[in-house]
Amino acid sequence: MSAVSAPSTRERLIAAAIEVFRSDGYEGARVQDVARAAGMTTGAIYANYRGKADLLFDAIADRTDTELDSLLESTTAHETRELLGVLGDRLVQPRREPPLLLEAIVAARRDGTLRELLHERLGAREELVARLVDQGKRESSIDAELDTAVLARFCVTVALGALVARALELDPPAPEEWHSLIARLLDACAPARETA
Repeated sequence: MSAVSAPSTRERLIAAAIEVFRSDGYEGARVQDVARAAGMTTGAIYANYRGKADLLFDAIADRTDTELDSLLESTTAHETRELLGVLGDRLVQPRREPPLLLEAIVAARRDGTLRELLHERLGAREELVARLVDQGKRESSIDAELDTAVLARFCVTVALGALVARALELDPPAPEEWHSLIARLLDACAPARETA
């Protein structure tokens, strides 16, 4: 029988922060409420985080990084186009939970620390997409003439738009039609075929 380890202080704080941010919103959430939900004192929060912005940032990272990292680790170098297709398909998959990232984006308009953290996070995501684009160029599945940074920004912009659509509970498009559109966009990014 294997022992299950107890959640760490940070894990408990993140779980409590997600709960409180979802129920009260970032602006309405108080550090004391997060500490209470975790069964701890505010000292535990400040021993691990500089403040509420850092805690929200970690909560967002906890929920999104695991899924994306496992997806990226499960693919091999020759599957770049397929991976971009899977990422595109996931943009319209329903989510059970309201997106914390959208809450953070709204709050970042008034919170400089949170704005800097999100700028860094979205920049890292854009760099990840840029690496995939460059990999696709090396594999000749993406046209080498396309600007990598522009294509990466386009992908991140579409992902943020999908986040807003989910938050507004807009009816998602039919998955088959969305997949077909993503495939056609990827076809349009492929190198032009020479005609004889």
